[in-house]
Amino acid sequence: MGPAYPDQRHQELLPKGPGANPNLAAIGGNDNVAVKPLVKHVISKELQLYFERICSAILDETNEEFRISAFASLRTDPGLHQLVPYFVQFVADKVTHNLKSLFVLRQMMQLLAALLENPSLYIAPYVASLIPPVLTCLIGKHLGSISADGPEAHFALRDFSASLLSAIAKQYGQTSGTLKPRIARSCLKDFLDSHKPFGTHYGAILGLRGIAGAAGVRTLILPNLQAYDQVLKQGLADEQKKDQAERVALVLLQSLELLEQHSANMTNGHPEGAELKERLTEAIGEVLGARVYESGRAGLVSVVLDKDMAV
Repeated sequence: MGPAYPDQRHQELLPKGPGANPNLAAIGGNDNVAVKPLVKHVISKELQLYFERICSAILDETNEEFRISAFASLRTDPGLHQLVPYFVQFVADKVTHNLKSLFVLRQMMQLLAALLENPSLYIAPYVASLIPPVLTCLIGKHLGSISADGPEAHFALRDFSASLLSAIAKQYGQTSGTLKPRIARSCLKDFLDSHKPFGTHYGAILGLRGIAGAAGVRTLILPNLQAYDQVLKQGLADEQKKDQAERVALVLLQSLELLEQHSANMTNGHPEGAELKERLTEAIGEVLGARVYESGRAGLVSVVLDKDMAV
């Protein structure tokens, strides 16, 4: 049976029902009847050896040259069709069992990125199986080890995972009408969960922005900023959490700036001074309201206060 992903919420991203692909179900641990192999064909000894060497090279922390060569091969080799499901399974296993190793998690995301860049590979049947490990690296609660990596090293992994998720959605969102909504729901749920750490909130915001763009910022993020203000204020006041809370505040401000860039170029008349700051605070909370006010940008003020502005 395939590995069970650490967050059962991700199971909804896998196909279900009598018409679902049993191979994909096996990856997600949904096969309760009997153990089924991920693939039904038998690969040649040459391909098996290639697979083992690539996996070994990718996880070799001591030899960067090997890792670079392995990824280059995955991006360009036209004869890897039969190995795609094996690599998908490999990524799922490694992400599930190595949440404390940022190195392994980074390598797995780079492996998926390399496969997606290979123009000869047909990835579409495996997209539903790629999403859970990418989401784990984007919005997982605790990624890496603070003692080994430091408290903020995981943000780079979340950044890369967000760009990877966005690329997958952009390339395959049209073939699966439910792909983007499911990802968006998962990210929104984590963003609104005040009990989740700031790293999860950060990844969820990036995910929403990457999946839904400016329209998603307006409909999914902006209406929740007033409620999120209390979480931000508490985090910024906590010496141990303030740096991570600051990262979240910054990515939220960047999201509002994205909204500004994609909004109609019009600024309605707004009050000034203390009254303007008060209105911004009422709309998006004290922390972000103060920053938008201090920016002095009329366009940014308008996207916050003119909630019906077209995007």
